Amino acid sequence: MSRPRENPLNWKNIPFDPARLPLATLLKLAAAFCAIVGLYDVAAITSMLAGGPDLGPPKWVLFPDFLVFNAASRAFLEGHLVTIYDLDAFHRFENAIYADRFPSYVGFRPYLYPPQWVLLTLPLALVPVGVAYGLFMGGTAALATALAGLRDKWGWLAVMTSPGAFWTMVSGQNSFLSVGLFYGGLRLVERHPIGAGVALGALSYKPQLWAMVPVALLVARQWRALASTLATAALLALFSFLIFGVDVWRAFFELARFASSPHFTETMFGVVGDYMTTVLAGARIAGLPTVPAQILHGIVAVAAVAAVVHACRRAPWNDVQIAVIAAASLLISPYLINYDMLLVMPAAVALFRQRARSGFLPGEPFFYAALWLAPNIGMRFNQHHLPLSAVLIVLFLGLAWLTARPPAKSALVRA
Repeated sequence: MSRPRENPLNWKNIPFDPARLPLATLLKLAAAFCAIVGLYDVAAITSMLAGGPDLGPPKWVLFPDFLVFNAASRAFLEGHLVTIYDLDAFHRFENAIYADRFPSYVGFRPYLYPPQWVLLTLPLALVPVGVAYGLFMGGTAALATALAGLRDKWGWLAVMTSPGAFWTMVSGQNSFLSVGLFYGGLRLVERHPIGAGVALGALSYKPQLWAMVPVALLVARQWRALASTLATAALLALFSFLIFGVDVWRAFFELARFASSPHFTETMFGVVGDYMTTVLAGARIAGLPTVPAQILHGIVAVAAVAAVVHACRRAPWNDVQIAVIAAASLLISPYLINYDMLLVMPAAVALFRQRARSGFLPGEPFFYAALWLAPNIGMRFNQHHLPLSAVLIVLFLGLAWLTARPPAKSALVRA
């Protein structure tokens, strides 16, 4: 009698599945993987800043996003801050002050942050831009480490040398600060709700990553932390209003409204589409027309909010809930770039450890490796019309949601 034919689609047929390895071996392999990736990222960044050969993707200019932040602060010092929300005027200003840095005239470098972010970066405009970049990256990395990295030094080292951190450095973005405020605040919710709210309220400078925080605190009935979060966000907005005036805020809201227009959307996709990680971008990259892509994004966003509501209504407050909030935060916004994926990496470390102890699904370790590399490899897949990053974030939310269980069936895991 012939042997029954095996189903090639059965995940149990994977020739080598790390999920079957002993826990100690699996954790060592994960540490080695993160170390190899981290060493490469450190070498690539060091070579880039030192003017050496490109070990990573080619660059058109050093830390372009930080130049946008710096230009906005300089505009305030020169007395015309309101122009940062005038696309044409701000582009002319950027090209004028960075003529020695831009290889040619740059026509799309908008400032899309609310005025309180100008307030937080203003002191850096008082020093040369190269020094300002070093202070900004070093300072935000140190603050993030103090807020969120001290309880798990090895895991945090992996996060801070991950591909998401690499792209944060390449672009000169604020992802270190965002991650520090997000995890530092959420992990303090039960022990120090007022301090947690201050950190989480400060994150309001990046509304697309902050939006799920009040929802989660409301669902979890963390009233003191919620009140502190909203009060901090309101005070930052009020302070910037008193310093910058009503015209700047009016200009910001006008630009925010224009940013949702079809013309701006098409321009955004044309310039940074390869780097985008959202469901909307993924659907467009895969070939869907605009309206079906928007509908798909809306469906996923609603599902992400529902996942947060389901996870956060249960006690105790734990790392699995935070993982759900982090993933949902990346799924509700239509405009996010690969460096924003750094937000889920501390959660990925925590969830990997928890699921390694409780038992992986077949092939699940490969998923974490792909998620870890997604800020680098995702842009390559985008170029081939395969929106890998968006798919991985959706799957991560699904894993985190499935791992969230009632208190009797789950334990608080500290990464």
